[in-house]
Amino acid sequence: MHGEHGSWLSWLYEIKVGPHHLVPEWVPEAVPMSVLVILVLGVLVRLGMRRPQREPRGLQSVIEWVFVSLENTWRGVLGDDAPRFAPFLSSLFIYILLMNWLGLVPGFKSPTANLNTTVALALTVFAVVQYYGVRENGFVGYLKHFTGEIWWLAPLMFPIHVIGELARPLSLSLRLFGNVSGEDRIILVLVALGAILFHRGLGGAAEAVPYGLAAPMIALAMFTSLVQAYIFSMLAAVYLAGVAHESEEEHAASPVSA
Repeated sequence: MHGEHGSWLSWLYEIKVGPHHLVPEWVPEAVPMSVLVILVLGVLVRLGMRRPQREPRGLQSVIEWVFVSLENTWRGVLGDDAPRFAPFLSSLFIYILLMNWLGLVPGFKSPTANLNTTVALALTVFAVVQYYGVRENGFVGYLKHFTGEIWWLAPLMFPIHVIGELARPLSLSLRLFGNVSGEDRIILVLVALGAILFHRGLGGAAEAVPYGLAAPMIALAMFTSLVQAYIFSMLAAVYLAGVAHESEEEHAASPVSA
């Protein structure tokens, strides 16, 4: 019910559409929080790019600067393939970053502090990598990199490579979930400690204690949230570079007929 969720969006669980609730009780709060981030991003992009100018100004210039900077970042890993994958990787980075930061706002929670969210993000990256792996190399060609170059080691290398491929979404999801949920819990503990000191009557100056104690951790969490979003999206770029460059190497190794 309303009191069990404890965020500014918990009222959504009280709304009924006919006999059913708008948001079922079994749906984690990370879902409406994630939707909120999507809506905010959609509104910002809509406002900034509603009337694009040849010489960008205001919000348009900020949006273009962010995406150009991120594309240059991915170029260091993907090379000439960066423009092709930049929309996905940049959207992934910004989306994760805003979800991480949302939990630092009083009354909200980080969707990435919920394992369901990080698993969904990791599985999305996994699906995109497999899609491009098959698209770039063909189904049979993509399976070849699981067997390795030495054919008689294929029975050993194939299960090792498959396990390694399946471990990627597990690693991505647990790393992001562990770091963000840990930060949120530490901040919550510091705020609770400050509230206890306040209620014990430290005077009028103690009004700033609850969030004053957590302020250094909040500042650190803003930076580490940025780092975690960067690591997640950069690893996705590395995985995509693996399937893209593998295709290029095969084309380079194949004989060119005169």
